[in-house]
Amino acid sequence: MARNLLMVCLVFLSLTAWVQAQQGGAQNPPAPQPAPAPSNPQPQPTPVPQPAQRQDDVTISGRIVLDASGSPDRTIEVRFETDGGQRLGYAYTGLSGEFTYRGVGASQDLYVVVEIEGFKPYRERMAYASLGGHINIFLERERFKAVEKGGSTVVDLKQLRTRIPGKAVDEYEKALKESPRGDAAKVIERLERALKLAPDFYEARNTLGVQYLRLQKYQEAEAAFERARDLNPNAADPLINLGTIYYQEGEMQSDAGRAEEAAGRFQKAVAVLEESIHRNPLSAPAHNYLGAALYKIASYERAESMLNRALQLDEGLQQANLTLINVYTRQSRFDEALDKINTYLKKNPDSPQRATLQGIKEKIEKALNR
Repeated sequence: MARNLLMVCLVFLSLTAWVQAQQGGAQNPPAPQPAPAPSNPQPQPTPVPQPAQRQDDVTISGRIVLDASGSPDRTIEVRFETDGGQRLGYAYTGLSGEFTYRGVGASQDLYVVVEIEGFKPYRERMAYASLGGHINIFLERERFKAVEKGGSTVVDLKQLRTRIPGKAVDEYEKALKESPRGDAAKVIERLERALKLAPDFYEARNTLGVQYLRLQKYQEAEAAFERARDLNPNAADPLINLGTIYYQEGEMQSDAGRAEEAAGRFQKAVAVLEESIHRNPLSAPAHNYLGAALYKIASYERAESMLNRALQLDEGLQQANLTLINVYTRQSRFDEALDKINTYLKKNPDSPQRATLQGIKEKIEKALNR
């Protein structure tokens, strides 16, 4: 009986995609990201106090990607300001690069600003369509240095010229310079020129996929990331991006009532995300997305394991906590679900999910006669 009373609750916590748009030096349109509602609620280690939310206010969530190196390994400040530079508020990323900012007026003229050492300053106006959704911010390094970190390699442009034709590297460099200006179509044009000269140019191929994500051209992005994976089998980033694309496609199939097709895409997401973890075992986003995909195919024990590992790697990944509530409820582990809800609400008192979670909590307690 308790199970029946709670099944309806799961709809509100159903995962929404974690790659929604992203990044190659400038803000991107939403890219799919497996994350429980709110749409990829990107965690803040310490929530920043925001003014009381008006009825027309919206919540912005997003993710920062540090060029070819993937997710940051530190907390990054994201500033929101007016056209004239008046500061409206701040958000802070978790180690996965995800953040959430609340209390933005739907009609407010808003710019998002990120300034960190070693990367070009980012300042872009948020389109009205992005408000209330998920954004991806790609930061471009000021200079490329040969550095290995977390399984990813950032290659010096001079080193690229030792193995890639100079004209192709020139086009790639111009594309990187164009990217912060937000003209993805122009960046894609330059990348395609580079790839015409050097079809096996991994860095250009991977960046091409990122730019297609910015335009929400998922088929083109998928093809680019698959080729990038073939060119650099040891890289984790193309695999993580592929996994989130497959997950989003599964969500779309599910929404359309095509359960069999949806299950196939979720299975494909699981396979590629498992592979990404072999490439980079310390990737919190990869574990989080894998847990989300496993939840979708009812592999609850494995989903729980992956989600807990994601939280070990980045305790700020609050969407992993939300997914765990789903996992516990599906397994009728109501006491654990209640504990997770209480902990989440205590840490996130201003969460947009508060009312929904409070309602679920009350239904669980009623079902348990508490």
